[in-house]
Amino acid sequence: MNSKKKIVTLAGVSLVATAGVVASTNEVKADTTSDNAQTAATSQTADQQAQAKVDQAQSNVNSASQATSAAQSQLDSANAANSAAQADVNSQQAIVNDAQAKVDAATSSVSTAQDAETKAQQNADQATSANIQKAQDAIANQEAQISKDTDAINDANKAVSDAQSAVDTAQKKVNNATTARDNQQKNVDAASDAVKNAQAILDNSDQAKKQAQDALNKANQKVADATTAVNNKQTDVNNAAEAKKNADEALKNANDAQTSAQKDKDAKQAVADETSAALADANAAVKDAQAKVDAINDKLASFNTITLPAGYKDDLIAYYNYFGNSSYNQAEANNLAQALLKYRDQAMSQNKFKNNSSDDRVVDIDNLNSTDRAELSQFVASLINQVRTQMGTNLVISSPAADDYAEQVSQNYNKDNWNSADNGKHDQSALNSATDQLNISWNGENMGLDQSIFTTDYTVLTDGTKLPTGNKQTINDLKHLIYDDFISMMFDDADSAWGHATNFAGIDNFAAEKQAVGFSLDKFYNTHYDLVEANQKVEENSYTLPSINALTQKLADAKDDLSIKQTDQASKQKANDNAQNALSSANQVLVAARNDVKDKAATAQRANDNLTTAQNALATLQNQLSTDQANQKQAKTIFDSFDADLATKQATLQKATDSLKAEQGRLAIAQADLDNANKALSDANNNLAQKKQVVENDKEALKVDNDKLVQLQNNLSDLQNAPKLLTAAKEQVATAQKDLADAQEAYNVANDKLTSLKQTVAGTATNVSKAQQALAEAKNNEDAAKEALNQAQQALTELQQKEALAKQVAEEQAKLAAEKEAKDNGYHIENNQVVDAKGNSVNGWTVKGNQIVSPTNATVDPAVSVTTNVSVDSKGQVQPQTSVTANSVRTVVATESANPVSTATEQTREQYKQQLKGNNQLPQTGNDNNAILSLTGVALAAMLSLFGIKKREY
Repeated sequence: MNSKKKIVTLAGVSLVATAGVVASTNEVKADTTSDNAQTAATSQTADQQAQAKVDQAQSNVNSASQATSAAQSQLDSANAANSAAQADVNSQQAIVNDAQAKVDAATSSVSTAQDAETKAQQNADQATSANIQKAQDAIANQEAQISKDTDAINDANKAVSDAQSAVDTAQKKVNNATTARDNQQKNVDAASDAVKNAQAILDNSDQAKKQAQDALNKANQKVADATTAVNNKQTDVNNAAEAKKNADEALKNANDAQTSAQKDKDAKQAVADETSAALADANAAVKDAQAKVDAINDKLASFNTITLPAGYKDDLIAYYNYFGNSSYNQAEANNLAQALLKYRDQAMSQNKFKNNSSDDRVVDIDNLNSTDRAELSQFVASLINQVRTQMGTNLVISSPAADDYAEQVSQNYNKDNWNSADNGKHDQSALNSATDQLNISWNGENMGLDQSIFTTDYTVLTDGTKLPTGNKQTINDLKHLIYDDFISMMFDDADSAWGHATNFAGIDNFAAEKQAVGFSLDKFYNTHYDLVEANQKVEENSYTLPSINALTQKLADAKDDLSIKQTDQASKQKANDNAQNALSSANQVLVAARNDVKDKAATAQRANDNLTTAQNALATLQNQLSTDQANQKQAKTIFDSFDADLATKQATLQKATDSLKAEQGRLAIAQADLDNANKALSDANNNLAQKKQVVENDKEALKVDNDKLVQLQNNLSDLQNAPKLLTAAKEQVATAQKDLADAQEAYNVANDKLTSLKQTVAGTATNVSKAQQALAEAKNNEDAAKEALNQAQQALTELQQKEALAKQVAEEQAKLAAEKEAKDNGYHIENNQVVDAKGNSVNGWTVKGNQIVSPTNATVDPAVSVTTNVSVDSKGQVQPQTSVTANSVRTVVATESANPVSTATEQTREQYKQQLKGNNQLPQTGNDNNAILSLTGVALAAMLSLFGIKKREY
């Protein structure tokens, strides 16, 4: 085998190098016919495979290109979808932001409304008769304080008026002192003139005499003018006196009106106080009645009910009664049991537990006291009776004895360490023992196997409520657990053959005519609903069960009572409103009267001031008249002095000189009086300013007290109208909460949409990413497909080239074989047929012109030169070679190589066949003994070498 491999390898290498081939003439036909066919088949298969690979590669390229285009299209679509989704998110985000702003505003409004409601509730809580009376007393006290403030302001105004009068008096004194000083200055001037005149008279000057005459004339005129002015001013004084008299009369009338208004206000205040107290009592009565209505409404709102779906009653009875049917069939019973399940979803949907905030007190479930157990048992009995009322069966009662029985059963279960959740059975021994212990017969027991609810934190109730862990639970949670047990037993009890439902429904034949129910919890936290016969002991001190009908009647009665009290309240409100309006009117009249007194007092003061001013002016004019008259007298004396003797004139001069000195002394006194008057005026002005500040302070105090009075009046009004204000506040809270709920719902809807859109964006972004990856993969696949196509095309080209070469070799080989066969057998043409040397017709050979054609379509001349082999030149082209025969041995000359490929000893066909037969072999190439390669083998080896094919080994 190794020798063969070496030969094959060697042949392949030599063919690639020289393309020289040696073939034995005798062995060619047998080998060539088979090998040519095999080679042709192999070439055809390889060509088809290569072409198929090219076609597949081209198809792959086309598919990859289409996939790339599709991936690009998908990416474009994904990007467009992502952009659109992001735009939707941005738009929705703005909507969500606006919705959040509205939620924030609504939340603030709710907070404001709740604050107002809290204040209104506090006001309602304080709206008692005592508090209303306190508010009224506070108003009365405040009004008294305001009256004091008003009196203080009046007193302060009087003080201001007195201070103003003092200022006016001081001013007058200043004015008088100024006038006196000025007049005295004039006297001094006149005395000085008198000295001058006396000197002139002594000198006896004509000019001086003429001046004395002029002075006398002027003095006479001044006296006349002053007299007229005094007379006119006297008229003004008379008019001012009359005005003062009228103002004083008006002030008296205003004071009388104020006194009358005060009395009327006091009377109406008493009436208002009385109606206000009556209204406070009515408000309190309405508040109490409303509280009762609200309490009943709360109970009704939280009253847990059980409603049987339509048809359930009949189907449950039909199911139970079927057990007594003489033609009882288990399959039919199962069908009836399953039929009841059709009501489950509807029943679960329409029967929902209602929480009650008044039941939020926490209890120890390991140590429930009798009061708590009694409340829970009554709750159970209420649920059972609602069902039995709809079923038309006997109602149950709840009593201390029934509670005791249920508790004794739980204790017996505990004593027996019986956990029904583990064994799935009732402890009848515990039930019977309780009967013996308490002399109470039991009719049935339903149990809720809820042992894990308080020890593991998971959703246990059918409505998804999670009960807290631990033994500290609220009554509300325990009632919720009971309600959950109840609806499960009534509407989802097929696996228990609806035994729990029939027990509760009271259609069990074992049910006593009078039954009671008790509730308890054992140590495993399994719930026990024990139905017992209601004997005399059990019936004793039975509880009044909560009833929605009773509550409804109580609500109607409470509403009637509320309506009566509201009617009385409305009447009291109207009376109080009238009284308060009358009081308000009286207060307005009193205020107007007080203001009128104030105005009239000011008018009277002005009239008095005007009279004083007029009188002062008259006195001044009268003084001026007196002065002018004195000056007139002096001027007359001076003028008459010109006719006196010398001694008299000298005495007059001396007298004038002495008078000047005296007047100058009086001028100094007048100036001192003026200075003192100015100081007194300054002091009076300072005092006036202080008095005015007191008035301003008192006015500010009055303003504060008036504001406080308004606040107190508002407080009184709030107390008197507390129910209305509280109702309005609650309505405002409800409105605000509804607005908030609406805003929150709008926000939730918008936010849910935003969340959905964001998820969409996330999905579209993921799609973009996937599309990008898909596009990258598609491009990679396309590149790979193109590369594979290129390689397949190259392989096909190479194969086609090699097949062309092989075909040419085969054709030449066929021709050589045909020529050899024809030569060896002496084929020639006779009668247009091919015959051998013996004249026998050769099958498969035909005549074409002057040539003969082999079965392989090789054309041979009847007489030909012998060409026994071919070669492949360095360019891969087949070249024929001519052999020279000598002593049966041929030497082959290669046209392209100096190295022969191989040599072979020529044999006859029969000798070759005999040799093969002796070796027990079929004709083959590559014989180690002959070292002969046929042309077909050489061509195949060349092809194998070119394509790098190796032999598969097993």
